[in-house]
Amino acid sequence: MHHFLAKTQIKLTYLQDRRALSGIDWAAVFDDVADAGTPMHHWRWCDLDSLTHVVLATDRDSGQYAGVIGLTEMEMGPNSWLRVEIVIARPTESSALPCAMLAHVLARVICLDGKPIAIAGPLASREALCGLSLKVRSAALYPPAEGNVVALDAAKLGRGIGIGHTVLDLRRVSESLLLRDLRGLHGLRPERLKALAAYRPAKGARAKAARSGGATRRPRKATRTGRTG
Repeated sequence: MHHFLAKTQIKLTYLQDRRALSGIDWAAVFDDVADAGTPMHHWRWCDLDSLTHVVLATDRDSGQYAGVIGLTEMEMGPNSWLRVEIVIARPTESSALPCAMLAHVLARVICLDGKPIAIAGPLASREALCGLSLKVRSAALYPPAEGNVVALDAAKLGRGIGIGHTVLDLRRVSESLLLRDLRGLHGLRPERLKALAAYRPAKGARAKAARSGGATRRPRKATRTGRTG
């Protein structure tokens, strides 16, 4: 699944199929990001084989990777939460790219598998989680992004997840509102909107009935990946 960030040349590709994940050329990803001056010594030791959700950010013009985010689905009783294992972006890219990748992967997970109770990660992912918390209404962040006001429910959840994690508690946010907030973080490019307008039914034509209810869960399918030219 591809998505182009508005006003950029960055393409986001979401992967969750095991065959697609195993086909990621991690050496190429790290080489591209390292060439831009990002230190990679920490990430080379990640257990990348355990990742269950990945978003690759690629520059459409150069074909080089601009960033990556990888998450692992964890269980807490009957519920699931997402742990951010790796989030890196070239320093030449917008500071909003890590947050945009995080929003993209969370939106795709919700549509395919349903809403997790939380998304959490270690110190390296805190900036992206803090940025996302400012855009998602009704979500609670622990530890808080600023000030000393602590949401007790989020703090309790954070203790259950583990010390040293930043936790974005999503339990109080409905799927529909959460998806609306996430999609507001990145939009279609103007030329894409014009292309879509050409396929709208003519005035007076019978339109398809809108779907009701929450997010639709679609069956998983394999996604091909690789370096883009």
